[in-house]
Amino acid sequence: MEYTVHLPDSADVLAGSRGAAHLAADGVSHTLGERPVLRDISLTVAADERIGLIGENGLGKSTLLRILARDLAPERGHVLRAVTGRVGFLPQEPGFPAAWTITDVLDRAHAELDALGARLEDLEERMAHAEGTQGTAESEGSELQELLAEYGRAQDAFTDRGGWEREARTGEVLAVFGLGSLAPTHPVARLSSGQRARLALAELVLAQPSALLLDEPTNHLDDRAADWLTDWLRGYRGPCVVATHDRGLLAAAVTDIVDLDGPRAVAVRHGGGYLEYLSEQRAARARWERQYAQWREEIDRVRRRVDRAAAADDGGGLPSDNERMGYDRTGGKVQAAMARRTRAARLDLQRLLDDPVPRPPEPLRFSPGPSAERPAAPTATDQPLLHAAHIALGDVLSDIELALKPGDFTVIVGPNGAGKSTLLRVLAGVLTADRGTVTLGEGVRVGYLPQETVYEDGHCSLLDIYARRRALDLETAYAELGRFGLFRRGDLQVPVDRLSTGQRRRLSIAELFAGRPDLLLLDEPTNHLSLPLVEQLQEAIEEFSGPKLLVTHDRALRARYAERVLELTDGTLHRPA
Repeated sequence: MEYTVHLPDSADVLAGSRGAAHLAADGVSHTLGERPVLRDISLTVAADERIGLIGENGLGKSTLLRILARDLAPERGHVLRAVTGRVGFLPQEPGFPAAWTITDVLDRAHAELDALGARLEDLEERMAHAEGTQGTAESEGSELQELLAEYGRAQDAFTDRGGWEREARTGEVLAVFGLGSLAPTHPVARLSSGQRARLALAELVLAQPSALLLDEPTNHLDDRAADWLTDWLRGYRGPCVVATHDRGLLAAAVTDIVDLDGPRAVAVRHGGGYLEYLSEQRAARARWERQYAQWREEIDRVRRRVDRAAAADDGGGLPSDNERMGYDRTGGKVQAAMARRTRAARLDLQRLLDDPVPRPPEPLRFSPGPSAERPAAPTATDQPLLHAAHIALGDVLSDIELALKPGDFTVIVGPNGAGKSTLLRVLAGVLTADRGTVTLGEGVRVGYLPQETVYEDGHCSLLDIYARRRALDLETAYAELGRFGLFRRGDLQVPVDRLSTGQRRRLSIAELFAGRPDLLLLDEPTNHLSLPLVEQLQEAIEEFSGPKLLVTHDRALRARYAERVLELTDGTLHRPA
């Protein structure tokens, strides 16, 4: 079935089939408070396309999903949803009617399947009635054939949606998402936020909607559930948009990447999955570096032309009286030619300076080592830079032992509330333990990155606050921030309390690198960052020669450093089973 749509506003249109389904945003713009988060975004997602929507927190991913889901009206532009059924939407904080139980949620998930089952029963009754109705054989046969054909189509649809395995499928999905032990009558209002998010995800999986919009679907999943969801998404056949920082999901399940961190805060689409996206980013960086190097070489070449032309134009002084007659005949022409060459060289130089190639920011690299005002840090590999002995704090930490030596790399995992962040705060000296000691090597500078950094005087600009915290003048602070390449020039004058979550995280990252640490204590270092920056940060951490201790829920990091993982449970550290 083909159709043409001319709609000034957002609308839903019935697609001819699941294969013809698609979602589209056309010129969508939206502002949150005073901050534009979407600017003239256009995007089309066809059936079988699974878009990975990436970008820092606060730059519009959730807003775009809400607009596509009809949960939010755009200020400009419109949305078209051409689907044969329901569009499934998973927000980061899903809500349910206050009085609902788990059974109510499952009933909604199975509503379309139950409607198909009821249709089959109705057709069975009509076929039985047609067989028993008196009439001509021709009319009876015609009606029965039509009913049989319709019954076959309905039965195929019921089978495709797993109708015959409904109960087994429901049990499997609830168990995978950690909900299998809950009674069907359990009130949804008494679930934790993580359980509600997993229940909403289970509902979508069971409902098998015609299109999917998922906002950070693996946030509350363990590795088993995240892997299961990744496999399920890989087989999903409707249009799908997934906003996520989960690099494992992006690498395995998406067909295209849409980056909301483009240079003009618009959507930039990249064909292929996450690995292809990274390859494209590296190639773009290499092109930028080559273009900058060529521009610098051309500047140097033209400046040499200017210098040579100026020297020749000088002519070595005025001619003598005996030379003036010859000079009057030929020298004027030569002098004019040299002046033209000088002007041409200067014009070429001005053209290059008027159209500069910006200098690529330096790759993020930690620069450990002693500064002039402090003694050298210990370098012997058998000498811990930090040693924690018998650390206990309340009912969160009990008898923690930890020694961090040069070259050590430790990753701490554990459930929320296990005390991981508390442990890092004790090691960093922010908290004092009830019992035990933390010993730091002489002259060791600790680079501590908390999950959230509180910035006082939020009405002050990013540049002002960075300069103040680094004890630098504004000019030096400006140059230092410029080397990191973490901010656009216009961001530097924005008050910190108007920055996005991702931009504030970048500010913390800049302070971390500028501090030239000898030891790293990093609490969820990849949170709220764009994925290209996550990749840069991971490379910098790997190259850092001092000891490093990471707390993370990042599946890609945990998998990459699996042999270095310690688990914090019941207040103690141990190797995972």
